[in-house]
Amino acid sequence: MAAFTWTSASTDATALEASVAAIRSSRAMAALAITGGGSGVIPHLLTRPGASRTVLEAQVPYGRRALTELLGTAPTSRCSPETARNLAQAVYRRALRLRETPHTPVLGLGATAALATDRERKGSNRVHVAVVDGFQCWESTVRLRKNARTRADEEAIAEGVILGTLAEAMVGGGIDIELHSDERLQTDATVLAHYRDVIAGGEQPWATVDHIDGRVSAGGALPGIVVPGSFNPLHEGHDALLAAARRRTTGQAAYEISIANVDKPALSAADLDARVARVPRYAPVVVTNAPTFVEKARLLPGTAFAVGADTAARILEPRYYGGAEPMAQALTELRELGARFYVAERRVGDRRLRLDDFQVPPFVADMFEAIPAEEVAVDVSSTELRDRRGA
Repeated sequence: MAAFTWTSASTDATALEASVAAIRSSRAMAALAITGGGSGVIPHLLTRPGASRTVLEAQVPYGRRALTELLGTAPTSRCSPETARNLAQAVYRRALRLRETPHTPVLGLGATAALATDRERKGSNRVHVAVVDGFQCWESTVRLRKNARTRADEEAIAEGVILGTLAEAMVGGGIDIELHSDERLQTDATVLAHYRDVIAGGEQPWATVDHIDGRVSAGGALPGIVVPGSFNPLHEGHDALLAAARRRTTGQAAYEISIANVDKPALSAADLDARVARVPRYAPVVVTNAPTFVEKARLLPGTAFAVGADTAARILEPRYYGGAEPMAQALTELRELGARFYVAERRVGDRRLRLDDFQVPPFVADMFEAIPAEEVAVDVSSTELRDRRGA
């Protein structure tokens, strides 16, 4: 179980907008079910251009029968952590069915609140939020002092907790909320399954692993450029390639590891954990189940790739596709997906392999650019390192 941190300050429009911006930066889409309070988050997410890239659906099952129908059974309590979790699971399952393509990461959010009302309530005023992505369940609970705020003020707190928890699950970072000294906001994330198994099974298409805080996000922010590889082991050549990649994007640079490989066995959860752990903390890792560049580009449209010339050979030689026509089709799709390739010189045996050694088809010539040798001047490969260790 991993905890995430909130600070205490005013829950104002600026903080809410920052949380919405974080949510919108993710490639994931969410299905929401909110009951009892906090439904004001829905216009925050929907009343702006591009909302259809973030929200799959938003429900407010306010009545008891509506809530029971969505859950499939009557809840023991309409406002509890269990009900929030069950709502999140229910709409997560709906999100898996509702997404238009399996390339889209999805989440389910359930929120239930008991806020200031015009009748006497025995229990506390409270908000429970859960977000499920197949890997984990992110949860937040806040209990509020009764008769200390207006309904509108409590609604604002509920909206802040809902948006903050969703932002945390998607890309990290909560929002600031103001609490009295006797009020507490409890937050945590519980692992549901290893992300390797969820991705390999096709439930989620890819994930981002953030080394700094250990967060695993379904999808995550789309990187500007990635360095793909098996990283068995990761060495200084990979680091030099990532540094060159960073100089060629205004977005985030990341490593990418595919669970599946064209000519090798699929990675186990233990193997994947070991390889991700070797990556320096300053670089996130994108984990996919996409062994080919066309498959990678479908998941990461518009993302560039920094590769060695030996990898470029597999992209630009017809024999890797079974002929010139299938290669042309693949390269055409890569162009349509906005892919671009930065190619570093590599030593292969006694030969220096460069981008100039390949015949790049004219219709994709502008998709390929050489990285000067002095930027990635490391003559080492993972295969050589493994051979040395085995010697």
